[in-house]
Amino acid sequence: MASNTQEWITLTFSPSGAMKQVCLVGDFNQWKVGLDPMKKITDGSFRITKKLPWGRYEYKFYADGIYCDDPQARDQTVNSFGTRNSVLKVG
Repeated sequence: MASNTQEWITLTFSPSGAMKQVCLVGDFNQWKVGLDPMKKITDGSFRITKKLPWGRYEYKFYADGIYCDDPQARDQTVNSFGTRNSVLKVG
């Protein structure tokens, strides 16, 4: 198994109310808001497809200035702020 193996992932965020802007943030982009904007689709949810190297990643959605968990995530973990991050395993 090569260490540079990558895989395309797709994440979808379905907010309970109207949202203008949603970004994916996580340890794969140093938690920088704006690097991975999500596209709004016709049903009002937001989606992103991104290529990531195999590994374990912690992430959240940043929706109109608020950090949100991914309710579809299989795993979550407590972060250093005492809140939870969603966990994504690629590969």
